[in-house]
Amino acid sequence: MGVNLEMVKGTHAGLVSDRLNNPKFCGPADALTGIAPGWHPIIHNMGGMHAKLVPGMSLSGTESQMVHVYGGVSGRGIVQKGRYVRAGEILEVELWAKVRHHPVTVRVSLTPARSNALYDAADITIDAAYWKRYTARLNAPRDDREARFFITFVTNGQVLFDQVHLRPAGEGHVSEPMLETMRALRLPTVRFPGGSISSCYRWRHGTGPVHLRPSLPDPCFKWRIDYDFGIEDYLQMCLEQDIRPFVSVNIGSGTPAEAGELAAYCADWHRMQGVEPPEVYFMMGNEQYGAWEPSHMEADMYVEALREYVPLVRSNYPRARIVAMGAIECEGMDGRPATPLRHKLLEDGAGLFDVLTIHTYPGSGFDEPERQIARAAAGAASARSKLVQLIADCRDAGSDVKVAMTEWNFWTQATHWDGLGFFEPDDAAHGLFFSAMVHVFAGLAPDLELAHYYNLINVMGMLRNDGGHVSPTGVSGLYELYRPAFPGQVLPIAVDSPQLDDGSLQLDVLAVRTDEADFVFIANRSVRESVAVELAGMEGRPGSAALMLAADAASPFREEDAATASSSVGSAGTETLLPPLSVVRLRYERAGTTGEERL
Repeated sequence: MGVNLEMVKGTHAGLVSDRLNNPKFCGPADALTGIAPGWHPIIHNMGGMHAKLVPGMSLSGTESQMVHVYGGVSGRGIVQKGRYVRAGEILEVELWAKVRHHPVTVRVSLTPARSNALYDAADITIDAAYWKRYTARLNAPRDDREARFFITFVTNGQVLFDQVHLRPAGEGHVSEPMLETMRALRLPTVRFPGGSISSCYRWRHGTGPVHLRPSLPDPCFKWRIDYDFGIEDYLQMCLEQDIRPFVSVNIGSGTPAEAGELAAYCADWHRMQGVEPPEVYFMMGNEQYGAWEPSHMEADMYVEALREYVPLVRSNYPRARIVAMGAIECEGMDGRPATPLRHKLLEDGAGLFDVLTIHTYPGSGFDEPERQIARAAAGAASARSKLVQLIADCRDAGSDVKVAMTEWNFWTQATHWDGLGFFEPDDAAHGLFFSAMVHVFAGLAPDLELAHYYNLINVMGMLRNDGGHVSPTGVSGLYELYRPAFPGQVLPIAVDSPQLDDGSLQLDVLAVRTDEADFVFIANRSVRESVAVELAGMEGRPGSAALMLAADAASPFREEDAATASSSVGSAGTETLLPPLSVVRLRYERAGTTGEERL
């Protein structure tokens, strides 16, 4: 089971080590100040100061930020607020700038949000009328989530800033804490650059020297597309962490030729690392069936796109495994009817794809946490029905292609307009939905080949990165709980469970066999009731037990200590007492298995 890396602004910010927002001054500028988003004038009336974005001037050919301070006044410049720093950190300022007319000295500094105190400062004299790199180091004396970063003009003059970065000294442009956290998850596959953003994502921008990569407006979500973490960094991460690459192809602002060149780049990149190109998933577009997609199209148009794109990808990457979107139909627009996509693909697109995928986002916006628990169970059941129907449709059409669900999550409140980072609550409903979906996916193997949680970092993410501070969620904890059981073989298991008030089963159970052990996972969906579970067909006590539980419906799942987990298992090893809102993993060594398990 993999994850998505949807390369929107919030995800990218969690992948890089930079503490600044919009370090490359992507526009549009504020109509009143002339300053790029994320930056502000130190003195808001801007007396003695003028600023504007200059198109075409930057190293990457985009905009640069001009700031002109004149008139002999002090305290003029630009500032960012809400920057996260930690005690003892040494942060390096990397500044690409140039002057016009004469040298200018600026002061870079860190301060608390609500004090005139100074954490640290350094002066930089910008002395060239061409782009030049300057650096300085600042010390953070204490933890502060709301620190301010200033660029203050010490002398008058005109400066053009191409980019300004604030990173931990000695750390590259990619976040080492995030890479380490991802490595611990042992992710089998990661979809990049994700879903809808792929219709606007230009892969070439994510190659070559980082300081030459652009930041560009995002025509899909109306945010920003950054390329400091690009295809080059993605492939390196996959190679180092034994992740199978999964690349979404730009069917929107790209061309078939560009897709073929992307495939060739992936092959050449691996050979340059001294390895044979591995099997790589290439997904043809994203949700082209939906009117929200920048490249929405009718069904016959999508099949024709596959005919144009797929041969070029396969010819340049022979080990490509092609994923196509298998929604039932494409939405109609402008008075035109919906067109049957799945039927069209299976009838006219045979041989153009290896995997047919769908997406699902059940949920109910802004409902009470306890009511979301029931909706989570119903959402997982609905997802299973959709996948079962997809498998049946493929087999009825005489196709043996595999199926997938390359985007899924429990969507309750994330919005593009609320300024909260498109986060979903870290609560019991999301944890139980994740657990239920793992059970669904395991039960549909081997017809189901792929399942990608949406999203890995920040945006609806199972991991959060706030200014270099990486924190897990209940979902990432559950991912780690289930990970040791896969790959494995699902074991038949009979369940006799109490029912909840809505008629659903209180217990959700999965049994999996690996080469080393048998695993039994049991989720108690009740908000208030504990349950004693008797496990028949297993000899002796489990070799180990791991327990995760949520304190209440609004709380996240957290792992209990080993002693608490072990105490939930009866002395004979046949009875397990599950608290409300809990998931337990029982591990039995293979020698203790005696056929069908029964609960």
